[in-house]
Amino acid sequence: MKSLSKIVTLLCVTSLLWCSNAWALTLQQAKSSGWVGEQTNGYLGIVIDTQEVQALVLSVNAKRKAHYQAIAQRNHIKIETVAKLAAQKAIEVAETGHLTQTPQGLWITK
Repeated sequence: MKSLSKIVTLLCVTSLLWCSNAWALTLQQAKSSGWVGEQTNGYLGIVIDTQEVQALVLSVNAKRKAHYQAIAQRNHIKIETVAKLAAQKAIEVAETGHLTQTPQGLWITK
């Protein structure tokens, strides 16, 4: 089980990076500006609500969900498990100044 967890974590991180690269400048700008942040559920969350931010978050989260689903199916685990592992890693590697969500739902600056 421990090696499965490592594999899932590695795949999640790779997936997160791939999703981020598709929107690299826009996503980076949104994170740096504090418009979005990493949630504890594995998905990008809206902090400052605009149509542009909503569109970005919907796109990134759809790609993340597709990757999580593929990982979950390959490893015969629930998508929620994959998403939670991805969230832990994304929050852990979030850059200084970016927002992350606490388990209580509060946004904090890393």
